[in-house]
Amino acid sequence: MPDTRFFTVAYDIPDDGRRVKVANTLKSFGERVQLSVFECWLSPAQLAQLKKLLQKKLELSQDSVRIYPIGGTVEVLGVGRITEDPGYLIL
Repeated sequence: MPDTRFFTVAYDIPDDGRRVKVANTLKSFGERVQLSVFECWLSPAQLAQLKKLLQKKLELSQDSVRIYPIGGTVEVLGVGRITEDPGYLIL
């Protein structure tokens, strides 16, 4: 997908139920690379859709989701691999 960008999404959610819902939503958009961190290749429309879905699942006074656009090279120290652009997205 030529118009996609690479994002890292990290979250801190104290409630187990909301945390599971957020993780399940993120699994539809990217790959889990740590317990509360996902890597995603997203088009602008997909990013907007992800934000909309996440906002419905969050308690904004308690939960935190941080979306980082990644530019340049990703480096992994230790165990892990870099998430490749799949060229497609299944929702």
